[in-house]
Amino acid sequence: MTVTLGDLYDVVHDHLDQATFVRLSGDDSYAQGLALRQVSTLVGHVQLLLRRPAGRTDATADDIPRRLHDARRALDAAARWLPAGDPDGVAAHSPLGSAVAASGAVIDLIRGHRDSNGAPVTPYALAFTTRSAQAYHLRHASDVLHSASRIVHTVSRTLNNWNATVRLQTAHASLQHASVQARHRSAGADPTLAVFPQALPLTPVPALPTGPLTENADRIRDDCERLSRTAYETIHSRSARPLSGSDLQLIIQWRSLGTMLAGRLLVHAATESPGAAGTALRGCADLFRSAARGWRDVQERWKRVVDVDDPRIRPRLPRPGYEAVRQGQTFPMPRGQVPHPAVETARATALCTGRLLFGGDWAPDSPGAPLRTRPAPDVVADAGGIAELAQTAYRLTVADWQIAVAAPRAMTAIEHRLLTDVPEHRPTGHPYPFYQLHSHQLERLRTSFQRVCAAQQAAAQSLLATAPTTGMDTRRAVLDAAAHHHITARTWASASVRAPAERAPAARGPVVPPPVAPGGGVRL
Repeated sequence: MTVTLGDLYDVVHDHLDQATFVRLSGDDSYAQGLALRQVSTLVGHVQLLLRRPAGRTDATADDIPRRLHDARRALDAAARWLPAGDPDGVAAHSPLGSAVAASGAVIDLIRGHRDSNGAPVTPYALAFTTRSAQAYHLRHASDVLHSASRIVHTVSRTLNNWNATVRLQTAHASLQHASVQARHRSAGADPTLAVFPQALPLTPVPALPTGPLTENADRIRDDCERLSRTAYETIHSRSARPLSGSDLQLIIQWRSLGTMLAGRLLVHAATESPGAAGTALRGCADLFRSAARGWRDVQERWKRVVDVDDPRIRPRLPRPGYEAVRQGQTFPMPRGQVPHPAVETARATALCTGRLLFGGDWAPDSPGAPLRTRPAPDVVADAGGIAELAQTAYRLTVADWQIAVAAPRAMTAIEHRLLTDVPEHRPTGHPYPFYQLHSHQLERLRTSFQRVCAAQQAAAQSLLATAPTTGMDTRRAVLDAAAHHHITARTWASASVRAPAERAPAARGPVVPPPVAPGGGVRL
C-alpha cells in the first residue's frame, strides 16, 4: 500500500504523544542526553520542511527559523554536558526515537519525487511551491514543536547540571514561541496534501496468483503510481529508459483490457449500491467501456506499425525467397529489447483487476471453462468496500490519462524509426513492403490518444460525482487537478474536498510541570 504524507505525520504525532508519557529516571544521564539529541534532530527536520523555495521571501516567517536555530543551538549545548551514547541501547528504540525516524521519512517521501539533480520525476513534485502547502507543514510543525517543548521542559526538571538546565530553559522558550507562531501562520493549510503519495520506483512487482485477493486493490493503486511516474518522465524526457514502439503497443494492449475489467468492477459495485448510487455507478461503468473502446481504437491503429529498433511486436512476415537469400538481399531482423518496466506494471494492473473479478488463478490467456465472475459482495469486500473500489477505479483513470498524454511525446522521439506495411498508403514506386509512416498517419495516432484522454476525463468526472453517495475520498482528485496543470493546460476533472475526519490538533496552553514519580523519575 502506498504510504502518504498524512500517514507519516500521523505516526510522528502518535509517537510524540507516547514520548511525553515515557518514564525517565532522574539519574539516567545517558537517556537524558540521548533524548535531547533526538529532540535536536527532530527540530532539524522541522527546519528542513519549513525551508522556503529559493528566491522567495516572507518577512513574517523569518522569526520561526530564528527560533528553531536558537532552540537547536541551546539543545546541542545542553547535550554536551551529558554523556553521549546509550550503554544499554534501549533508549534508541523509544517512542521519541521512532518519532524522529518518522519525521525523517516525511522528508524522504517529499524528496523522492525529485531525482539526484533536483528535477521533478512525478507531477506531484511541485505541490509544495504554494503558500497553502507551506501552511500544511506549519500546522504539523506546530504540534511537533509543542510536544518537543514539553519533553525539553520535563527533562530540564530532572537534571542536576545547572549549565544544561539553563540552556534547556532557552530551548523550551524558543520552541514554545515557534510553535505558537507556526499555529498562527497555518491558516489556509491545504488538506489535500495529506494524501500526497510516495514516489514508488519503476521496478515492477509481479502479480502472482498466490497473492491474497484483499491486497489487489492496493496493488492496483501502487501500480498506478508507477505508471504515473513513467508517463511524467516520458513527457519531460527524463526517463533513463525511453519507451519503444513495442513498449507502447503492449502498454496499450494491457490498458485496453484493464479499463474494460475496471468497468466490470463498477457494475459489481452498483449491484451492492441500491438506489441513486447504483444508477450513478452503472453510468460510470458505461464511460469505462467507452474508454476501453478508445484504447482498442489506438490498438488497431498500432497493429501494422513496427519499431525497427525494437521489433518485438510486428506483423507476420513472409519467409524470404530462395533467390533473395542467394543474392544476399535479405537481412536479419534486429533482436527486440528488454521490455520497459511499465509493460510489466500495466500487465500486473490488468491481472489484479481481473483476479478481483474472476478469482486468484485467472489469466487472460488461460484456457478452460467460460469465465464466471465472483459474487458481487465478495468482489466489493475484497476491494475494501464501495468507497475504496471507486477510489481504485478513479486512480486507474488518472494513470490512463497520463499515459495517453505521454504516448504522443514518446512517438515524437521514435517516429523516425516507425515503419508500416499498410498497402493503401505505400508511396508509389516504393520497392519494399515496409515504409516510414507519413505525417498524416502519425497525426491519426496522436488523435486517437486525444480521444482516450477525453474518455478518461469523462470517466473520472462521473466517479467524482458519485462521492456524496459512495463515500469516496476526493482529496486525491483535488491534488491531481493541481498536479495535472504541470502536464497540460487542459483542466482535469474537478472535485470538492471530501475527506475522513482529521486528527484533532493538539491542545494549546501553558505547560504544567508533571508530578515527580517515585524514586526521582518523572513522567515525560
